[in-house]
Order: sequence, then structure tokens, then C-alpha cells
Amino acid sequence: MADDGLLVNFSIGDGIIKPEAKFKGGTWRDRLSAKKLARRRAQNPRPSKNGEQKSKNANNVPLGSQNKVDTEGGRPTKRQRTDSGEFRPAAASTTGERKQGGQQAPSSGSAGGGGHHRPKHVISSLFTSNPTPRTVGENEKLEGADEDVKVQPSNAPIEGMEDFTALGLTSTLAAHLLTKMELKAPTAIQKASIPQLIKDDSDAFIQAETGSGKTLAYLLPLVQRIMALKDSKIGEKGSAAKSINRDSGLFAIVLAPTRELCKQISVVLENLLRSAHWIVAGTVIGGEKKKSEKARLRKGLNILVATPGRLADHLDNTKVLDVSSVRWLVLDEGDRLMDMGFEEEIQGIVKKLDARQRPSSTVMGLPSKRITVLCSATLKLNVQRLGEISLKDAVHIKADPADVPEKPKETNEDRSNTFVPAQLKQSYVVTAAKLRLVTLTALMKRTFARKGSVMKAIIFVSCADSVDFHFEVFRRQISQEGEKESEEESDSEKKHEKTSQKNNADISKTSQHDTIAPAAVISNPSNQVTVHKLHGSLPQHVRTSTLASFARCKNAAVLICTDVASRGLDLPNVDLVVEYDPAFSADDHLHRIGRTARLGRDGRAIIFLLPGCEEGYVEVLKRGYRDGGKTLTRSDANEVLKRGFGGNIESASQNWEAKATEWQLDVERWALENPKILELARRAYQSHIRAYATHVAAERSMFNIKELHLGHLAKAFALRDRPSKINVPGLRQSKDETKKDFKASRKSTGKSSSSKKRSAADDGSDDDDRPRPSNADEAARKMRAKMMELAAGGASEFNLA
Repeated sequence: MADDGLLVNFSIGDGIIKPEAKFKGGTWRDRLSAKKLARRRAQNPRPSKNGEQKSKNANNVPLGSQNKVDTEGGRPTKRQRTDSGEFRPAAASTTGERKQGGQQAPSSGSAGGGGHHRPKHVISSLFTSNPTPRTVGENEKLEGADEDVKVQPSNAPIEGMEDFTALGLTSTLAAHLLTKMELKAPTAIQKASIPQLIKDDSDAFIQAETGSGKTLAYLLPLVQRIMALKDSKIGEKGSAAKSINRDSGLFAIVLAPTRELCKQISVVLENLLRSAHWIVAGTVIGGEKKKSEKARLRKGLNILVATPGRLADHLDNTKVLDVSSVRWLVLDEGDRLMDMGFEEEIQGIVKKLDARQRPSSTVMGLPSKRITVLCSATLKLNVQRLGEISLKDAVHIKADPADVPEKPKETNEDRSNTFVPAQLKQSYVVTAAKLRLVTLTALMKRTFARKGSVMKAIIFVSCADSVDFHFEVFRRQISQEGEKESEEESDSEKKHEKTSQKNNADISKTSQHDTIAPAAVISNPSNQVTVHKLHGSLPQHVRTSTLASFARCKNAAVLICTDVASRGLDLPNVDLVVEYDPAFSADDHLHRIGRTARLGRDGRAIIFLLPGCEEGYVEVLKRGYRDGGKTLTRSDANEVLKRGFGGNIESASQNWEAKATEWQLDVERWALENPKILELARRAYQSHIRAYATHVAAERSMFNIKELHLGHLAKAFALRDRPSKINVPGLRQSKDETKKDFKASRKSTGKSSSSKKRSAADDGSDDDDRPRPSNADEAARKMRAKMMELAAGGASEFNLA
């Protein structure tokens, strides 16, 4: 072919052609964004102050860009994946103390990598890319500003009264309160309610703040009036009427929302009835065989403490339960009864009591009609609805403002609200999602640093899986560095530590479901701490024994629990309440912190909040204060970490960031090496996110699930997986399944496996021809049963998981 004379000129310039970097992993959108970003940086490099380009990490990304935070969205920029196929941590600290953050994840025990491939884990730095909290406002004070100011308790007994005889109680009962129960004077709500309930037969609504003695406010009049009853059946042959006994009938019923509260009311009632041993009280709360409860009812009771669901069941199916003589019905914690969905049960109980009530001439002194007492800390709409169902012409009983030392400045808006005790010191700490676990650990380390300063603490979390995870974190064995440091201690401290470990081992053996253990992470040689866990998925006998062990514990102890322990429980010597996860409503928050500062005692409470929209919850906290929240203080997260990991010495507090980072990485490695712990952490992470979305509608703007940084939150659960890869199939075991597994394990230990095997040739039949349920069928059957349970009534009354 002839040459047409066309000349083509290619100009490649003076530079060297460099191949473009290949980006792997992630979605195509992520790869395209990373490719565009790399081209833009190659075309327009950013010179530093000295004219040289910024140093780059292994991913070819400038270190300065990794620490940037998008101020508009409040979320840090994401790191892209490059040729190596794995993520690298963010920039190390300028001090060089956090170089261990770049360690590679071990290949063993990880879910993301199998065989010879490296696991694709995110080992992010702990103190970088964190959103900054808001600055302290003019009306916000840092913790420790006014610690010397003493506040007079608002729920303490009245100083001017010497005993209970002035309220109309008999001298026998008043003497028993003084000598046996060590109660010298009544509280303000007891002074207002006891005379009213003794003299008048009308219904009553008792409203008082938590920790003010509402239980004795209705039990004392009830016991005194039953003590005054006379049974005429005993005196039919001309003799005078005698005191009642267990065969005289059932006169009073007390309903409470949870089993733990029923147990506590029963204990207070038993102590009170030691002055009148002929009156018999009992409980029907579930958690045991109905045959045992029926036998208890068959023997005869005068006062019954029950949960609504179990009482409604016995009213329908137990013929020996005779309620014709019931003249007192007490509904304790009315707001919680309605929140848990007991409206239909209570309505049915009231109708059956009305239908079966008949005038009785066998007992002298019974009221002509039933008296209903409703107790609640708040006067919400659901409590008003409960009052319409159960009360008729009720008297509203509140504490006299003259008897309350700290008088609230009441307005029309807060007449239905309750207030926190005046002596309760409450603070909040704003900490990033990645720092939540280390901040909680530092707080507990600092709390129990000195022996005797704090005896007991309660940590509230949102779900049962989170309780199990944090229980395992606190009980895990100390690291090798901690063991080396303990070797340098004196012989006396070693002996003290060995004896305390033996005692803690004996305690842990008594817990059948492993709910009590020594807290090695937050303990020190001079102060050994015991950790307990409690949630609604545990069997009832385990819940009862765990709560009793925590109440009787004479040494330092921590209880990690859900809201199952937030209502009405009077646990002795609780000095600190930590709301690690904020409550689902403001009312639940008031009941949580009400576990401390009870009956005039001092107490502290602290709540964890995330930077951003959650900081608006501070205004909700201020509404519960009589002074408008002026005493609410703010704790600095960095100071908490310094005191927990660095101590008070300035030289030792300089490397607190390195110690906190090393502790966090140690927990993450521990989770990777243990498959059960890793699954528990993933399950807790998922359950926490689900629970986060269940806040009440009025507060959902402050707890917006769309504002959560899921990657940072995963680090608080010791996870290195990407949030999209964290998935645990199936549901957690219910309390019934846990109980069955426990019984099956006990039976299997006593039987040999050979006794269970049977040859088909022995009886001439072929076992393979028999229809057997497969694992898939059994799983489907359990899932259908679970869905039927949820469709029938939602969550059960005892499982607050």
C-alpha cells in the first residue's frame, strides 16, 4: 500500500509513565471514589510548610487526611482499601506512644479470614478521628466544683418525730419498728399516708419520689388493720372471738410488676409480721412449678404478694384460691405495670375480685367494700388510665411540702413529674463511641481504687446480651504485665490476694449459671471486687440467688444489669449508679438512679452520652431537679481516663493514652482468640443497636440511630470486623430453654452414653424407618413457638432483656 504522507506525532512529555494503583475490595462505588481521589492527589499534591510533600502511610494516603472529621455530618472520613487488601489503622500519635495500634490482627480465631489468607480486620486507633463534644456552657459546671456544699436530704426521716405512735400505729408495732427493724422516725410520705389509710376506707393514690419509703407507707396500715381483725368461727361455742390465722381467709393482695420487687416486698412484709406471727404471707410470682404454688395457697394465706400474670392464671385455673374475703388491693409501681402491658390482666383481676366478693360474717372488722391503693412516682396518662380501672373516689396522697427540706419550685408543667433526691450528686460524661469501653473500665478502676470508699455500684445497660459481654470483660484474667507487677508486691499483699481469690472462687461455685465472679480487671491487691450479672433471661432461682448475694456482699461489688433491677429494689450500701446506656425514657432514668441515695443516704450517679445529638439529653436530666439542674455537673472523659489508667502521679499520668490503647487491644485480641467471646461480642453489638432504636418518640431526636457511627461503636464491643460483616444468626436462648439445657446437662452427667444406645436387632425393628425430627425441623419448630409467643403478648412480664 502506498504511503499517503500522513504523519502521527505522539508526545509523552518528559515524565515517566506510572501505572495507576489498583483498588480491590468493597463496592464499585468505593473503588471509583478511591480512584478519583488518587488521581486528584496525583495532579494537585499538597506541599508542606518546608516545601516537601506530606509523608504517606502504607495505603498511599496522607496521614493528615486520615484525622479529618466532616464537620457538616459529624462523621469521620472513611479509609479506603488498596492493593494489599487489608485495612491499616489511622495515624499514630505524635508522641509515639500508640505505635501498638498498627499491629496486625492474628489469623487464628477470626471469622473474616480462613486458611492462609490474612483476616480483613479494622484495627483503628483509639484516640483519633473522634468527634469533639460541645464546650461547657455557662450554666454547666465541671465535676468537683461544689463538692464541699452540703445539701439536706429530701427523702430522709423527719427529725421532729420520735416514733411511729403519733401516726396512729399501736405501741407493739411501733416498738417492733424501733427495736427489730431500726426505724426511728417516719418519712414525709409515710406521715401523710399512714393516718389516712388507717382511719378511712376510701381508695387512695400515693405519689412520692423513689427511695422515700412507699412500701412501708401502705404495708404498715395494712398489717395493723389485719391485726385488729377477729375470727368469729373460732368462738362459735360461746367463747369470745379470737385472732385470725391462716385458715381465716385471704384479706389483702399486693401486685408488683417484677419478680425481684415482689421478693423484696415479701422480705419487708416477713420482717414486719414477726410482731404478729399468726398472720401468714406468701408469694405467687412464677419461676417454679404451679404445683408448689397451689400447695402454698391450699395451706392458707392472709396476705398475698404476686405478679399480675401469675395471679390472673391462678384466678382462672386454681379452685383453692378463694378471694371472697379480699378487702385490700395494692398496685405498686403503677406506671411500670402499665408500661409492661398489664392493663388487660389488671382489668380482669379487678372484675373477678368484684364478682367473687361477698359479705362475710365470719371475720369481724372487715371493711364493707374493697380498698384499692395505687402507688406510683409519676402521674402519667397510663397511670391515670390505671386509676380509672381500679380506683373509685380516690384520695390523692402526697408528702407535705413543710416536711420536705428541699422544697421544689413547682409549676404547672412539672406537677406530674417526680424529682431526684436532693442529696444525690449526678454527673454526665460525654465520650466518643470508640472510648466507651475504656472509659467505663477507667471509671470502675478509679471507683474501687481505695478500699471502703465505695462499697457497691450498679451498671445499667440496655440489653441482656450486653450484660453477658461486659460481665465476661470484667471477669477475664489480668494480662501478663499485670501478673509481673503483682510479683513485685509484698508477701502480705500476696497472702491477702490469695485468700480473697479463694473466697471469690467459693462465691462463683455457688452460682449455678455463672452469674457471680471475681472482677480481676477492676480489682487491685488491696481491694478485691466481685462482679454480678442480672437480666430477665436468667431462670428465677438464679436471679433470686444473684440478687441476694449482691445484697449480702460485705466487700466491694458491682452489679451489671438491665432495667429488671431499676424499679423499687432497696439494695443496701449502693453508693454509685452508672447508666452506661441511657434509659429508654426519662421516667426509667429517675428510677435507675433511685437505687442510690435512699432514705437520706448519700449517693452518686453518672450517665454516659455520645458527642452530638445525645448531648441534648442534658436538658431532660435538668428537669428532674428541684433547682432546675444547677447541681448537675459534667465529668471530663480525659480526666476519667487519666485517673483510671494513669493514677494521681504526674509522671505516671503522662502515658495514660498508651496504657488505655494497650488495654483495648488486649481485649480485642482476647475476643479474637476465643470464638465464644467473639460471638458474644457480636451478639451484644447487634442487640445494643436494636435496643437503641426503642427510645420513646419524644426523645428519639436525641437518640437518632442514623447518627450512630457503627464502626466506632463496634470497637466499644472489642470487635475488629466491619459492621456489614457482623451478623449472628438466630435468637438468644430464653429463660425456659436455658433451664432445660441446665437440667439436661445435669442428667447427662449421671448417665453413660452406652445406656442410651439400643440395637435394632435386639427387638427385630429397624430404627431407621422411624420418623425422626431433623435439626432443621427442630429449629423451625422452636422458631414458630417463639413467634407465637411474641404474637400472643409481646415480651413476657419477667424478661426485660
